[in-house]
Amino acid sequence: MVKVKVKYFGELRDLLDVKDEEYKVDDGTSLTDLILNHIPERHLDASEDWKKTVFRMVRGEIMLNSDGTPVLRDYVILIKGKSPVLAYKLRDGDEVAVLPPAGGG
Repeated sequence: MVKVKVKYFGELRDLLDVKDEEYKVDDGTSLTDLILNHIPERHLDASEDWKKTVFRMVRGEIMLNSDGTPVLRDYVILIKGKSPVLAYKLRDGDEVAVLPPAGGG
């Protein structure tokens, strides 16, 4: 088992009503699995809004890249301060930060 901590910021913190939380996932679990399956499964009441907020949607379905990973809206996901590919395999102790789009003006 791999234990990771997920931190939410901005709109996502409000949506899920949590600042951070820990997940225990199987070895080999990817970042895609975490954000596409584990987080929505824990927050069933907000799962549809989570998907619509974090991922690009086409006709009600999550848009996928050619490699099968979901296309994020303008959210940034960092692990240990770096932006990994969504196929990244989670490691024990990883800290995942889900950051909203940067504002401009």
